[in-house]
Amino acid sequence: MRDLYLVNVKVGRGSNGTLPSTLAGAYVSAYATAPDPESATRLAVSKLTSKGFEFLATQGPISRLDPREWSRHVAQSWPEFIDELPKQDELAAGLEREMVFFGPFVGYERRREGSSPRQESPGTCASRR
Repeated sequence: MRDLYLVNVKVGRGSNGTLPSTLAGAYVSAYATAPDPESATRLAVSKLTSKGFEFLATQGPISRLDPREWSRHVAQSWPEFIDELPKQDELAAGLEREMVFFGPFVGYERRREGSSPRQESPGTCASRR
């Protein structure tokens, strides 16, 4: 039996060519159908690295989501991307097999040499799946 997990990930640019050249990497919410949180994380990282990103870290806890609440989750978390994320029926079908998809990628810039430490500046990247 597979469940739906949310794995927040920080990635570096790697060899991926979809990030604007000013960005060093991105934060992304990865959604994976898997039997357990560890498998979901491996699946998400594998999919990101296959796209050329460099895996840097997971961010926060890995959460199990109720797939029956998917439409509500998308409406609350990503209302501006509602047409770009899987629909409720697509998600239900994904519970029968492995599936990974991504929320929006939020890019961050490189810290300039010699500058004082600061928060990474968010930018956006349109890559999702």
